[in-house]
Amino acid sequence: MVWTAEKPILLMNYAVVDSCNSLTIEAGARIYVHNGAGLWVYKYGRLTAAGEQEQKIIFQGDRLEPAYQGLPGQWDRIWINEGEAGADNTLENVIIRNALIGIQCETFPSDPLAPTSAAKLILNNVAIRNCSAAGILSRNYRITSNNLLVADAGQYCVALTGGGEYFFNHTTIANYWSFDVREEPAFIMTNTYGDINGNIQVRDITASTFQNGIIYGSNTNEFLVDVDEAATTDYFFNRFLFRTDQSTSDAIHFGDQSFIIRNQDPAFADANNADFHLTSSSISAINKGVISTNEAFSDLDGVFRGDGQPDLGCYEFE
Repeated sequence: MVWTAEKPILLMNYAVVDSCNSLTIEAGARIYVHNGAGLWVYKYGRLTAAGEQEQKIIFQGDRLEPAYQGLPGQWDRIWINEGEAGADNTLENVIIRNALIGIQCETFPSDPLAPTSAAKLILNNVAIRNCSAAGILSRNYRITSNNLLVADAGQYCVALTGGGEYFFNHTTIANYWSFDVREEPAFIMTNTYGDINGNIQVRDITASTFQNGIIYGSNTNEFLVDVDEAATTDYFFNRFLFRTDQSTSDAIHFGDQSFIIRNQDPAFADANNADFHLTSSSISAINKGVISTNEAFSDLDGVFRGDGQPDLGCYEFE
């Protein structure tokens, strides 16, 4: 199945990509989603959203009046279940806004003993904004991302739960939620979760790297890792700016402390109005990164990272 950009797509209920089927969304497609509706990629289904820098794919609510443009929680979520190795779910040059949950990726809940999904969720040049619960909610999944912005959620911007395997490169996680009081940090990672039977599952976190990122927001602590050491906890943060009161000095899990930067304002262009570009005052982020993958040679806007000293986060300062 292919969704083209010729006409807008309107989802009044859940659209389902069934097992062994695939959905391709072409560059420039606009998907309008009604209250309570969403997109479900059932286990062993596959989603490819192939946007381009100048023709992004947009998921948003179906109310187009000006009063709804910044209103969170207008539709449900993109829900993705497990798949086979190599049959990855890929979103590239995609904007997701005003949902309850932007993307929920997890092994199907009725099988609490399922292994970590062999298929990955791949997010390249993706922005997830203004979700009333969470931007990304992951359980027992593999995620690879480059140039990812997750901003302004009612609870967590990014919640990685139940173990998994992660590669996050040039990520900006920024939570300046203003609709009500928020107690949760912008980012949480844990290897436990409560399954469908009410039991606590403990899973491995394997070979996970987070680099060149910013986790910041309006709360005192925006970063939390809470793991059960009974399972593998193989994760590493390198070249990162945090707002946190948690320890980040463990050499096993955090890189060179000269580039683990704590509680230094990133000086975003206008955080209260959801502009998370860097400015000339962003000295805690500019030139603090490390050259990485081909997918991140340019930033979320397409700005080339060509000076050999990339900046932290999804945006390169010009």
